[in-house]
Amino acid sequence: MKKYLCLSVFTTFILLACEGPMGPPGEPGESLKMETYYYTVNPRDWQPVGESGEVTFYQYIADLDIGNYIYEQGNVSVFIYLVDNGNEVQAPLPYSIPHTDGGIRWTEQYSFDFEKRTVSFYADYLRGELPPSQEFRVVLTW
Repeated sequence: MKKYLCLSVFTTFILLACEGPMGPPGEPGESLKMETYYYTVNPRDWQPVGESGEVTFYQYIADLDIGNYIYEQGNVSVFIYLVDNGNEVQAPLPYSIPHTDGGIRWTEQYSFDFEKRTVSFYADYLRGELPPSQEFRVVLTW
């Protein structure tokens, strides 16, 4: 039994220690391309959207030439900058921020969409006032 165990260990060692010549290099792959854009939306920049004078949400439309290829084949990601326990953090959109104000609970929500020439940021902020200034980071990947 010891003979078979030693032979098995020796064979495994020999097979794992063998190296052959290095093969030819592979074809170069396409590297990932990425562009980043930064936007600050101030309270006066948010545009109310709604019917019959009722504001249902706020919108800010920014020019951004996303182009056909990125629109069809790429990825558009948007992050909002927030302060959490005194530290700046980034959160991907859509993002909801729960609040309690005098016993009343409400939620501040941010989202986005895009076309080939623009990116739109949305704020669902219905407290009878404009949404606060917000900073966004838009990342195009293809």
